[in-house]
Order: sequence, then structure tokens, then C-alpha cells
Amino acid sequence: MTDGYEGSCCDGDTTTSTVSRRTMLRAAVLGAGAIGTGGLLVPEAAQAAPAIYNPFGAYPITDTWEGHLSRGSLGGIDFGMGVGTALPACGAGTIQNIPNNGTGGHTVTIQHADGYRSQYLHLSQFLLANGTSVGAGTIVGRSGGAAGAPGSGSSTGPHLHWHMIDPSGTRISPLVFIQQNPADQPRQVFEAASNAGWRALPVAGSAGAVTGTATTAITVGSTKILYTLNGGRIHEAASNAGWNNLWTGIHGAQGTALAALNLGGVKHIYNVVDGYVHEAASNNGWRNLNTGIGGASSSSISVIALNGVKYIYSIVGGYVHEAHSAIAWRNLNTGIPGSAVAAISLGTTKILYTLNGGRIHEAASNAGWANLWTGIHGAQGTSLAALNVNGVKHIYNVVDGYVHEAASNNSWRNLNSGVRGTRAAALGLDGVKLIYAA
Repeated sequence: MTDGYEGSCCDGDTTTSTVSRRTMLRAAVLGAGAIGTGGLLVPEAAQAAPAIYNPFGAYPITDTWEGHLSRGSLGGIDFGMGVGTALPACGAGTIQNIPNNGTGGHTVTIQHADGYRSQYLHLSQFLLANGTSVGAGTIVGRSGGAAGAPGSGSSTGPHLHWHMIDPSGTRISPLVFIQQNPADQPRQVFEAASNAGWRALPVAGSAGAVTGTATTAITVGSTKILYTLNGGRIHEAASNAGWNNLWTGIHGAQGTALAALNLGGVKHIYNVVDGYVHEAASNNGWRNLNTGIGGASSSSISVIALNGVKYIYSIVGGYVHEAHSAIAWRNLNTGIPGSAVAAISLGTTKILYTLNGGRIHEAASNAGWANLWTGIHGAQGTSLAALNVNGVKHIYNVVDGYVHEAASNNSWRNLNSGVRGTRAAALGLDGVKLIYAA
């Protein structure tokens, strides 16, 4: 298949459709999936939506979809980034490289399942051969766009142009597509640190971005360890390996909760599979061990260690339950309602945080787990994380797509960290607070 291009359009937009632009516009008026045949508009066969995420959330949008349309383009989104920036695949598929693709310059097409395609324009370098199968987050090329440089096409400055093409051949906005298909799909994990003003840093290595539908983090010595759920499998990525994804071999239901713990140098992972919390530990080759803790429909779990005992907290039937290794993981209903849970220890006191009715509550074991509202408002049902840094309690939650921080030393006032995501995790390392969001 040969991709054509719009010779008169700025920013080097390409399209693979053999249908006329007028037909596309008519189809757009009547709704997605309609295409002209013999003067009539008939619906295309229904197509399933592939799993797509936005790998470029850390970069500014320098030209919108609407801006492209206003100039006569078929549409696209431009992200400002320096020449040579690694470009992760936005979803699984097969690679097709198109050198010097008209005004689009070097273009890489990712052929997704079900007839959808994504295209990145103005590349400075291709990295994979045609026909290569890739997963979400695999690095497929490097950005370009410098005026007059090889592969830049008509671009006048460094940036990446991204658009998708649906099965009918109509160009569609990737960001709108993601909004319309909001099921738990792997997203790139970002790291933000308090000593860098919470600037989001893409967590990626030579093997590609670290992606997942859920994430959790621990430290082992001075090494930061991330765990993600991706395709129903748990992956481990470590900062001393350039954040390369290292599959642990643990299978888990895609999109369910995830938690991790370092206890005496042994790494423990907890996730929900078929309504039960499972434990896997590095000292037994990551073999999944069903703890027997029911967590049906649990979208949130948390784990802490206190005096050598592991404590797990999960949402069961809308209430937080506690289970600990000292009693063969028997579930104990704490009586605290919530849609998400996070836990820390403060001395010998266990502290729980829950989301309830859009408000964050704190409950402490030395107060009989009585709910103590912190005064922090947050979106109901979204992600929650907590951290103890030198005796100061910190809470992280997601509100309107941004991770917020609230700390006990400022009366729990919400502070927008500026880090975007739908799932959040946090850890402390050498006094620095680290947020992970996907």
C-alpha cells in the first residue's frame, strides 16, 4: 500500500485513503463510519477499537486538531519536542516506514488491529524495519522537523505531527479516539520529583517506554523499582537498567489493582486476579501465591509492613478490609467505606486514606479506625497514594486528570503537582518525593 499526501497542505499531513476528500467530509457530517458508494452513504462494518494511549503527554501541543483543519488540512496534532526525541508506539501493531513522504517527510505508520492506523510525521530517523511487530511503548523512530533537514518535509521547526486513520480511511484525532475509548489501556508511566518542580519525565529506556494500566513503586537500596500491569502480565522496570521493562512472569487480570512492598530485601507484589488478592515474591521466582483474600471488583489495594508483618488493604463490597500475614491472610472488615485506599505507617500506627463521596478520609488504628475527614476534596473513585516523609504525611490523588498533593504540615491543603495521569503511585528516596503517574 502506498500512502499519498496533500501537496498543498502545511505540516506535511498524509492520508492513506483512496476516497475523495469531499466524500470524507460528507461522511463526517453524517457520522463516523459512513462512506460514499455510488452516490449513497452507507455505514461501514463495525470495527473494534484497538488499545491506544498518548505517549506525548509530557510535551506541549503546538498546534491543535482544529488549527490544522482551519488551514485546510485533514487534521493532526503537533507536539513540540527537540530533534532526536524517542517516539514510543501509541499502541501495538506493525511498522511501515515511508521515507520522504511528500510534505510529511519521513513518516512511520503503525498498522493497528481492526483496520486502524497511526502515523508519525517529520521523523529524523527510522529505527525498525518494515513489518516489525511492536507493542505499546516500543520506540519506533526519532523526531525531527528542523527546517530543511532530511526527512522534515515542509516542517519549519522541530516537532512531531500525529494523527490516526480509521478503517474507512478517514483521518481522526488520536486524543478524541482515546477519550471515546476510555477502557483501561496501557499508558506510558511518568516520573515527577519534588526537587525538579514536579516536572513530568517520561520513564523510558532503550527497550521502549514503561507502560501499564496500573503502577506501583518501591525502592531497593538506591534503585527505584516500578511495577506495571500490561496485557494481563506484571512487568518490573528498574532505574539501574534504564527503565527497561523486565517481565516478572506473573500473570494477572488486566487493569486490576497493584501494590508492592520491599520487606528485608525481598520484593513483594500484590494484585487482584478473579476477585482475590495474590502475592508474588522475588525469593520464589515470582510464583503467584493466592493469599485467599477476597477483593471482588477491587480497583484499589495498598500494602505496608509493620514489625515484620505484611498488611494488605483492599476494597471489598465498598468497604476497606485488612488482611495480614500473621493470621494466614484472613480478611478483617475495618468498617471504613471507600472507593480507593492507600496506607502508610507512622511509628507503630497504621494510617489509612480512603476516597468517599469525593472527599479523602483518614483513619488510624490507634483511633479504632474511626473516619477522620482530612478536608481534602478529590474526584470520586480515582487513584489514591500516600507517603510518609520524615514524619509528614502526604496524600496523592487524581482530580480532573492531574495528580494533586496534600500534606499534613499545611493543614491538608491540596497542591496541584502539575503531573497528569489517571493512576498514581508515590515513594520517597533520600528525602525526595517521587510521583509516578500513568
